[in-house]
Amino acid sequence: MMFPRTVRSSLLAGALVTSALTLPGLSLAQLSGSVDWNGWRFSYEVSGNYDGLSLKGVEFQGLSFIKKVSFPVMLVFYDNDACGPFSDRLGGNLQPIPWAGNATIGRREFTLNGQQWYEIGIRDQVGTYDMYQVYYLSSDGILDAHIYSKGLVCVVDHVHYPHWRIDFDINDPGNDQIQLKTSTGYTTELYEFDANATEALDHGWRVRDSVTGNYVDVLPGFTDFTIPDETTAPITSYANNTVFGRLFKESEDTGWTYGARPVPYNNGESIGNDDIVFWYKGYLPHRADEGSTLWHSTGLRLVVSGNPSPPPPSGGTTQTFTNTTAISIPDHGSGSPYPSSINVAGMPGTISKVVVTLNGLSHTFPDDIDILLVDPNGQSVMLMSDAGGEFGVDNVTLTFDSAASASLPDSGQISSGTYLPTNYYDNESDWFSAPAPGEPYGSSLSVFNQTSPNGSWQLFLNDDAQADFGSIADGWALTITTN
Repeated sequence: MMFPRTVRSSLLAGALVTSALTLPGLSLAQLSGSVDWNGWRFSYEVSGNYDGLSLKGVEFQGLSFIKKVSFPVMLVFYDNDACGPFSDRLGGNLQPIPWAGNATIGRREFTLNGQQWYEIGIRDQVGTYDMYQVYYLSSDGILDAHIYSKGLVCVVDHVHYPHWRIDFDINDPGNDQIQLKTSTGYTTELYEFDANATEALDHGWRVRDSVTGNYVDVLPGFTDFTIPDETTAPITSYANNTVFGRLFKESEDTGWTYGARPVPYNNGESIGNDDIVFWYKGYLPHRADEGSTLWHSTGLRLVVSGNPSPPPPSGGTTQTFTNTTAISIPDHGSGSPYPSSINVAGMPGTISKVVVTLNGLSHTFPDDIDILLVDPNGQSVMLMSDAGGEFGVDNVTLTFDSAASASLPDSGQISSGTYLPTNYYDNESDWFSAPAPGEPYGSSLSVFNQTSPNGSWQLFLNDDAQADFGSIADGWALTITTN
């Protein structure tokens, strides 16, 4: 099957002008495939959307985290509007890749600084520009997306703005959040946004599943990559990179049709805990006096959290905070006080481990008890729900630790000990009255990792059935370890 490709469009007198080429002798089947390498699994394709080489269903060591990453457009603006502007789209005029055996889709393995890497890319001719769009994947969970460009249309200084679109599905399509790094941890973006990448400390952005705690860090691309046997200019400053957070909509993944305009789709919709798309806009200047033979490059880096709950590093800080005020549990409804709070202040770094202890829990029917922990950033974990059945407990001490080896029993006697957060379902949703957050709730204390510990931690307790009651006589304790 032959198919046409739009390769360059320019905005002239307000009209979108496009040119199209056909790839002779190449079928759709020849422009797609799959890779299984050193823990990485994904499919790839060059599609009729003209969004470059796309990777789909990306997994690393069993963790699925990207539905699709693509390269929708490279905008080009010239000084004093001497040419263009242009919106270049890749995939319309593929060229053989000399450093990959003249393949149309280049794939090779190599070692850099002692690290194994896998490379997959396409080379495209867009006007007089030669472009190489590529992904580099490391054996320890790093994915770098890069673009190389050389050529000259007008002998005028200009800037290329490459755009990557990343449809994150960490673990599943929902519950994802975009966070930016601050001096005290990570904060969550609640609504669609456009932002300079420097708004995050060290350009550190993160996409995180609020239920599992798994995350992917989004950082500037690695600077050591080059095209073999070619001269590549050093990567320039990342100070002008831009990021965009969007709610996923299938209708918005149809190829770039917006000319030289910025990333659209900002409708102010909520993205605080949803299926999200992260756009990354790079900055690639090209001076006219550099000529047409020097490769210029920029990119971004994705770092997968292979272990969302790593052991705390040496030199970490551990502190325990307590609230010894008793919490009464009525025969039906919210505990008192509601919530019970612990204020954490002055802890440096970000969280690497959280442990919670309930001191002196008694109840005549513990299956009624739902206990929810909420951190200062609004993240939540269900510590226990619908556990213990009808077997009453008297003055037990329960510690919740994601490194524990066992859950609370579903319908057996609960005794003092250390347990995993435990949430059994009885065909009904767990419900807490305001100001507690609504579902979904996290299942592991690792959801708090890599965030700031400082602020008010809240313990919400609800008894979801009538006729039985209890208390937590000596309150609760929060032990936090930070990096």
